[in-house]
Amino acid sequence: MENTHNFFTPKNNLIGVGSIKDLTNELLNWKLSKALIVTDKNMVSLGWVEQVEKMLKNLFIFYDIFDGVLHTNATVSFVEDGLAYFPTDLEMRRNYHLIISIGGGTVHDCAKGIAAVATNGGSIIDYEGYNKIFKSALPHIAINTSYSCAEMTMFAIITDESRKVKMSIASPNIIPLISVNDPMFQVTMPPEITAESGIDALGHAIEAYMSTESSPISDHLALGTVKLVFSYLQRAFENGNDLKAREQMMYADVMAGMAFNSAGLGYTHALGHQLGGFYSQLHGNYEAILLPYVFEFNSTAVPEEKILILAAAMGQKADSKAKAVEKICVFLKKLASDLEMPDGLRKMGVQKDDLDTLAQNALKDIAGFTNPRQGTLEDVLNIFEAAM
Repeated sequence: MENTHNFFTPKNNLIGVGSIKDLTNELLNWKLSKALIVTDKNMVSLGWVEQVEKMLKNLFIFYDIFDGVLHTNATVSFVEDGLAYFPTDLEMRRNYHLIISIGGGTVHDCAKGIAAVATNGGSIIDYEGYNKIFKSALPHIAINTSYSCAEMTMFAIITDESRKVKMSIASPNIIPLISVNDPMFQVTMPPEITAESGIDALGHAIEAYMSTESSPISDHLALGTVKLVFSYLQRAFENGNDLKAREQMMYADVMAGMAFNSAGLGYTHALGHQLGGFYSQLHGNYEAILLPYVFEFNSTAVPEEKILILAAAMGQKADSKAKAVEKICVFLKKLASDLEMPDGLRKMGVQKDDLDTLAQNALKDIAGFTNPRQGTLEDVLNIFEAAM
């Protein structure tokens, strides 16, 4: 019986304090002439974009800057605005040899969308779902400033404003060619973004660990992520200049991205995506609220040994599956509380009248296809209602 587990990751991953300087060596032999920088105005004002500009100038690489990523959820309109920098003739669209994204997950996802449509044509909406991007996207370097893991993965989460739906787009052809995780680019991350993106990394790890496509490789990466998050996220939240905490959370981000890029995710993300598409608030806040309830729902479909190992990774001792599930749920809620995150969907403006539509959309999200326990519409509604 076949049982394959493919492992996907960027070709090169530059990791550690000062690793941004190594990007020059990566670019030296590419013989590039022009790049499009995709970013937001905050990254420009913080000076991170200027650092990359100096590097490109030293290499005589011409560039343009698209800083039109205007809020924390990537949208179809942002992708289309970025594509406006390209000629309308598909055959001419390779006048940019490279896309460089500088920022967090929203920026990287927009860059993936731009890079994909630049070579494949059409609209980013055409590629909703799994493996619908058949041509390689433009080469993409993702310089990361958060813990969303987007710089590592084949996934782009793009909101279609016309439907108020977050599309999950997945293809190996949109994995960035190079990721850069230099903790110095992350010290300016505000506490709220530190918390929500850190919880997102934790959610990626837990869902990859419980996924139907998990493997020994993804499990070890996921468990390593869990240990790092519970040791260092609160430190990074309380003191953004704690470089040790920033560096360890950066490793958690990279490991979680590697884990779920190959193992997939689950209902925490499937439900969270739809909330983000409807209400356009920070993704990680939805994850923090949903994670304990989805975990409890899924636990009946996961072997006891695996649950006990996960509890141990969180520093929780338990002598039974039921006790481990209880302790994990309590611990997840405590972490969110310590990080001053919302403790219910109602506090984030979620309306009960919208839940049926949200649940129906969530069941179509490809993030849920590897959830260990496939639920009904009623099951998903129950999770939403418990999390209110």
